[in-house]
Order: sequence, then structure tokens, then C-alpha cells
Amino acid sequence: MSSTPIDTYGVHEVFCEALGRVDRIGPNRRLVFVITQPTLSSEGGREQVAVLKIAMSAEAAFQAAQVILNDGGQPLAALESLATTRANSESSMPRTDRRVAPAGFL
Repeated sequence: MSSTPIDTYGVHEVFCEALGRVDRIGPNRRLVFVITQPTLSSEGGREQVAVLKIAMSAEAAFQAAQVILNDGGQPLAALESLATTRANSESSMPRTDRRVAPAGFL
């Protein structure tokens, strides 16, 4: 990624709680970000509502993921622990049960 300054004046900023979905569109990816809000029903539940969709090339999505993972943020340590736990549990599975992501999959 370039370290040159980028003018973001006038660009809308949207708060998102989670990445709700990643859609594959040919060689590109659509990232759908969501927030949680109370439902209008009498049960008082909560629902996820899409607030932002970003379409980008698979390469750009991969680069963005690398930047986020390498920013030194502490909350990502929990994800690393989860990934390690999952990888360790999958290593005990029979080889026929393993699934390999296709090349270029985000």
C-alpha cells in the first residue's frame, strides 16, 4: 500500500460492527458490513442490518486484509488464538474431511 497522503475530505464515514458477508463476483469480492439494531417485533430481538457494501478486486481485498492483520491491534490477538485453536482441531480430523479454499479465495 502507498504511504502517500489521501484526501478523505467529503467522504462519508460509516460505523460498522461486523463483516456480514463476502460475495464472489467473478474475480472480484463484495464485502457487506453490518450493524445490529433492535427489531420492531414484540419479542425485543436484534437483527443485523447492512450499512455498507464495498466491491473490490480479490487482490485489493487480500491487501486490505493484510493491512488490517498487520496493524498491531490487540483485538486481533483473539482472532489469532481462535484460528490456532481451529487449525489444531482440524489437524485431528481425517484427511478426507479437510476442505481446501480455492486459490485466490479471501
